[in-house]
Amino acid sequence: MNKDQIVTLAAETGVKAAIEYMEEQRKKQVKSRHDKRLRNTRLLLKNYHLLKEHCSRSVYSLQQTTENAIDILDAMERFDSKTYIESIKKSVTRTYIILTHIDTMLDLYAVYCEKSKREEDKRRYRVLSAYYFENVEMAEIMRREGIEERTCYRDIRDACEKLSALIFGMDSIMDMS
Repeated sequence: MNKDQIVTLAAETGVKAAIEYMEEQRKKQVKSRHDKRLRNTRLLLKNYHLLKEHCSRSVYSLQQTTENAIDILDAMERFDSKTYIESIKKSVTRTYIILTHIDTMLDLYAVYCEKSKREEDKRRYRVLSAYYFENVEMAEIMRREGIEERTCYRDIRDACEKLSALIFGMDSIMDMS
């Protein structure tokens, strides 16, 4: 083997290693995005009631503006009240939009599960609903459904994955494949 062949072989080996490394990194990034979306879905469901309360009881609600809140913020001399008011308004608006989207996707998921011929799809929705929205203890859910704890957590995980696909759309589906 001459010097040129050795250099060519080394270059090919380096390029192959670089391509494999880049593909590995891309797969890790995709998995990380999927994991984040799944975690975000769980966080949204876990804090659903709190977020609903935030929208309905915020000082700046979408239904009404409380002049009293402006007076309070104006009294805080060290802060720019307009910045605070805009920040509160944007926070409530974003939360409202997100919750409206989640409510719509939950309704869509409920219809999907209702119409499914698979009993486990129907059960998954009941388990998810009981766990996140009705605040039913895990032991009670297990008793009601006649399932073991592992099945209960698997149902929640599977339901959250379906909801992630609905909530985050096509990007989430592409990440799962």
